[in-house]
Amino acid sequence: MSEFRIAVLASGGGTNLQAILDQLHLGEEEIEVVGVGSDKPDATALERAQKAGVETAVFRAADYEDRGGA
Repeated sequence: MSEFRIAVLASGGGTNLQAILDQLHLGEEEIEVVGVGSDKPDATALERAQKAGVETAVFRAADYEDRGGA
């Protein structure tokens, strides 16, 4: 198991996620991206994560009650 396990939140193309995957994921620094979450089911970031073998989840804002100013 990697020393550091991280999850990434993304809502778009996932270029920052791709940089993390390319530079850090399972590299010498022992960092593993273990999950990617998005509020948009069609976010390209989810595809990037899946190609890298990283689990994904979608948390659409419409599925949750308003946070009431939280």
